[in-house]
Amino acid sequence: MSAFSAKFPLSFRSDGTFRVLMMSDLQESPHYDPRSLRSVEALLAEGDPDLVILGGDNCFGPEIHGEEDLKQFLDIFTTPMEKRGIPWAHVFGNHDHDVPIPADRHQALYESYPHCLSSHVEGIHGMTNFMLPVFNSKNEMALAIWGLDTNHHVRELDCLVGGRSLHDMAGLPNQPVGYGVWGTLYFDQLMWYHNTSLALEREQGRKVPGLLCMHIAPYEYRTAMANPTLCVREGSYEEPLGSTPFNSGLFSLLLQRGDVKAICCGHTHRNDADAEYCGIRLLWDACVGYRCYGVDERRGGRLFVYREEDPETVTTRMLRTLDKV
Repeated sequence: MSAFSAKFPLSFRSDGTFRVLMMSDLQESPHYDPRSLRSVEALLAEGDPDLVILGGDNCFGPEIHGEEDLKQFLDIFTTPMEKRGIPWAHVFGNHDHDVPIPADRHQALYESYPHCLSSHVEGIHGMTNFMLPVFNSKNEMALAIWGLDTNHHVRELDCLVGGRSLHDMAGLPNQPVGYGVWGTLYFDQLMWYHNTSLALEREQGRKVPGLLCMHIAPYEYRTAMANPTLCVREGSYEEPLGSTPFNSGLFSLLLQRGDVKAICCGHTHRNDADAEYCGIRLLWDACVGYRCYGVDERRGGRLFVYREEDPETVTTRMLRTLDKV
């Protein structure tokens, strides 16, 4: 039996598949657009997921004024999963970090829902760093679903470099394919992933293939989108990429560990591209909400289908909701 566990176990179906649905950028509050809720319902009906990942900017922080507002929002937008008994987890985006309540209390409200598998790691940056194991028919861990919190804003680093404004430096005009000033990963988060990945390998006697979900794309998405003929399989990347402003070292670490085979991000609402770079799939899931900006024809979520006999390979596609809301 694995030492790694969640609130309740995740496992491949009897037909040998495991389905993950990632939905990002609801950007809602108790004063919501009904189309956003219908969008979530439609994606669950079509995707039939075994696990849902809320990919950040789940709420629109400036409209959440305290715990009561946040609880009302969560009651509304987790009901589609809760009433179906579908396990779900979440990562925070920059607008989630706008909510004016302590991060630990914010996270605790999420974790209080019966089917929420989200967890957090004490002592490192971010509140939504987790690993969820998925077991095969032999009760072996066959797949790992990872979450990383891309935190709030590059200004958080200012105090670490003598108070200088990194916002201005992150926004220098000569950038390869767009840039962002929202969010970054810290070294302690990378070390947590590295150490957990190693522990999984020691326990299982092999590397466990994984999917990484995070809100803001790592720096290497820029390289992939700047070389579309070589890297992009399909989809749109017309919006400036809004990637993390500095190279955190995440992608190099993933290559060296060799277990995470796909990354999916939100944050940029018009982008839904499927690319591959150095053997790792780099994906977006556009946006699921209807109050925030976006292209209506692209709104929806991204479905991942894994197969027990080959969990290193994933089939993925966008599910659209415009004609269903």
